[in-house]
Amino acid sequence: MRSFIAWSMAFVLAFAFAGNVNAQTSDSIWLTAGTTAFKTGENVTVTVNAVSTTPIQGFTFQIRYDPACLKPVNASSPVAGMNGLPLPQLSGLVDGSYASTTPQTVNGVLAEVRFVTLKGCQTNLNLESAALAIRTTEGFAAPLAGVAIGERNIALNIDKEAGIAQPPQQESGSVLSLAPPPVAERGFPGWAVGILVVLLVAGMLLGAFLWLRTRNAISAAPMDSALPRGAALHMKHGPYAGKSFVLNKLPIMIGRDPQNDICLNDPHIIPQHARIFETSNGYYLMDLGGETYVNGQMVRRNSTFLKPGDVVRLGKSALFVFGPS
Repeated sequence: MRSFIAWSMAFVLAFAFAGNVNAQTSDSIWLTAGTTAFKTGENVTVTVNAVSTTPIQGFTFQIRYDPACLKPVNASSPVAGMNGLPLPQLSGLVDGSYASTTPQTVNGVLAEVRFVTLKGCQTNLNLESAALAIRTTEGFAAPLAGVAIGERNIALNIDKEAGIAQPPQQESGSVLSLAPPPVAERGFPGWAVGILVVLLVAGMLLGAFLWLRTRNAISAAPMDSALPRGAALHMKHGPYAGKSFVLNKLPIMIGRDPQNDICLNDPHIIPQHARIFETSNGYYLMDLGGETYVNGQMVRRNSTFLKPGDVVRLGKSALFVFGPS
């Protein structure tokens, strides 16, 4: 299963930086909705549609929404063989990606995307980006260049009146969860301010203690998960997609600065983004202040143990798999 996910990410997510493949002028993607008037608590389904004269092996889409009015639930694709690739979701933007091991012809629905209305409001759904992907002769994914994006916006009118409870919708094909991260509750009672100040000071002291202890406790990582000599970073998406970097010399620095051991020319990568180093127990990844994820979990100003098959994302799209060379 891990190898399928890694291959799928390499196949679909890497297409943004691979070579172009020309599409026919009739190829297009657009957004539709069966109805635009809803009550609070009802289900909203919008459809991502496409026509392509070229068989595809994947597609992606991003839809902007107002998190105060709508809550995304999931997406499903009726295209045979398409499998959803789970990605970290951001509040206000659903990010869907699908991949198939065999080429598929599309002429109609690519995916159905579902939301739940939260309150009375007038809002819009906007198709910010969408793309179709094919597999090149070299085995990498590439965007289908020249695909036109048609209708991008769906205007919704949501009544504040509560709607009638609706039965669960029947999804077909591969279902992909689009649940956003939990939103922290706002507002505190006045008496809580003093407690928060005390907790903040205590937290700073505890954080300093844990930081010092972590520097001397890296050896606590499990020995049986350590990778043998000959580790490598297999780039799946972003600059150098399809290339592998063997970790012959450690530590290595990764970032946008050309002085780094691995320079990633990406606007979402900071000059010194991450560092990989080795101890007697294995390999570690240290975040240096950028946006860093390991297997979908954010690493912030900390070090995490790397295991074979771990998927690391730097910034918005640079992605590699840690494993043997």
